[in-house]
Amino acid sequence: MKRVIQILSLCAVLAAIVAILISNKRTTMKKTQMAVGASSAVAVKAEVVRDRSYSVSFSASGVLKALRDLQFVSDVSGRILEIYADEGSHVTKGKVLLQLDSELLLADVSSREAAYEGLKKDYERFKSANEQGGVTDQQLDNIRTQMITAENLLITSKRRLADASVKSPITGTIYKRHVEVGSYLNPGTPLFDIIDDSQLKATCYATEKQIQGIRKGLEVTLVSETFPGESFTGKITFIGEKADRSLNFPVEVSLTGSRKGLKPGMFVTVLFESGTQKNGILIPRSAISGSVQGASVFVIENSVAKKRNTVIGDIVGERMEVLQGLNPGDSIVTGGLINVSDGTKVRSIP
Repeated sequence: MKRVIQILSLCAVLAAIVAILISNKRTTMKKTQMAVGASSAVAVKAEVVRDRSYSVSFSASGVLKALRDLQFVSDVSGRILEIYADEGSHVTKGKVLLQLDSELLLADVSSREAAYEGLKKDYERFKSANEQGGVTDQQLDNIRTQMITAENLLITSKRRLADASVKSPITGTIYKRHVEVGSYLNPGTPLFDIIDDSQLKATCYATEKQIQGIRKGLEVTLVSETFPGESFTGKITFIGEKADRSLNFPVEVSLTGSRKGLKPGMFVTVLFESGTQKNGILIPRSAISGSVQGASVFVIENSVAKKRNTVIGDIVGERMEVLQGLNPGDSIVTGGLINVSDGTKVRSIP
């Protein structure tokens, strides 16, 4: 009897062990299936779409230019005797930059002046004689014509003499000198490149839709990669009335605040803020597949990514305005798009 009891107890223990093993197997299989399902889903970053209030803004790239950038050329002939300015020199309007040989010009002025003074005296004598009847009106008119001609020749000669001292036409800085002492000039010969950077301006371009939200006099912000973290202020001073071949309109912006090292020729980004408030859906640029004209996004429904076509509007900072295709509450894929296609199982990660 004791032997039977021992056998029954052993059977009960074995049955319990078998039950435990079966339960563990089922749990393991369930975990394995869950792990397999999880590993087959593509990890993505997601964002829930919502309505928000925002101001319409856009940015455009431009190049800084000086207020004036002049290539000064000669309008006279002659040999250079002296040069009074060099590269890097700051010059004011009217400052003599170089002196041409004027010896022959001085002699010409003296000769013309003597001829004019002589004819002027003759005219006075002829006029007095005409009043007394000793000289005809025709003779008086002839001498008067000769006197006027001599006066005009004297004025021309004096102008050539004055032009022998070549003066700066603007205030600015010389950044290139093209001539040397002893050079012979002809009209059109380049002399100096002069830049007036007392004011900087940037020319950029805006689309026909973007210019509807800006106006002349509107304040803007400029940033430069040369000075990260810095911003500069400017004002719109010109908006083109006609688009170019790419259907963009030129917009000119003048710096109004501190320039802190900005120089002509540097690239800048102009940030336009129209001040117009709108309410709508904005999504990250990273969520968009395809081009702006044919944009689409992936909407997550029951852990499955589904492709949906959208209509894109304005660019607002790092986000894009969605005019059609999404509704508030939709969950969209914003990261990991390279591994996602229509119908792909996905799982959201932080």
